[in-house]
Amino acid sequence: MNLYLYDHCPFCVRAEMVANYKETATNTIYLLNDDEQSCFDLVGAKMVPILETEEGAMGESLDIASVLDQLGKPENSIRPGGAAAHYLDILGSVNFAINCLLFPRNIHIGLPEFETQSARDYFQRNKEKMIEMPFSNALSQTKEHVVKVEAALNQLPTLPLPSDHGNSISWDDVLIYPTLRNLTMVRDLSFPERVSTYIKEVSALTNTHTYHDKAS
Repeated sequence: MNLYLYDHCPFCVRAEMVANYKETATNTIYLLNDDEQSCFDLVGAKMVPILETEEGAMGESLDIASVLDQLGKPENSIRPGGAAAHYLDILGSVNFAINCLLFPRNIHIGLPEFETQSARDYFQRNKEKMIEMPFSNALSQTKEHVVKVEAALNQLPTLPLPSDHGNSISWDDVLIYPTLRNLTMVRDLSFPERVSTYIKEVSALTNTHTYHDKAS
């Protein structure tokens, strides 16, 4: 099975988390961000993640995660979720600030989907339209965006730690962790201790890296 991803994409992280945690045999392929053709050839749309099996290819991150869960080791069970909505609402309330922090940094930290200048340019053009400002402006506003995101992080309800549940992850973690993990690329952002511990534990269990060593 081939799993097509972008390293920075939260939806891709969902699939990667489940594949690694369940020890599902996959061949990870990082597409260049401007490689529209490969996506259209596989699923008829510009989207990731994509799972390619002998039966064909599919998109939609949670559908892919479900398939990877079913094909992985049964003993590595994923706990039920159901409590993610409130966490996601709080993070969603500062989504613009998160985007302004992450979008400019995504193309400058050596990720495989941005190995070429054309891929970086493609991403920058599209995301500058989304935030309605040049990346240079977004970076110059880092302090004000950090203040908003830190306030949201401090409003999050207590995150259940995997270590409190037999070192296992839940489907809530699959939804919550990717955004928190991506925020580790912001050097000046301070995480509450519980959130920092949560990121560390989920990262270890799912063999997904953080960006602390690349933070800017």
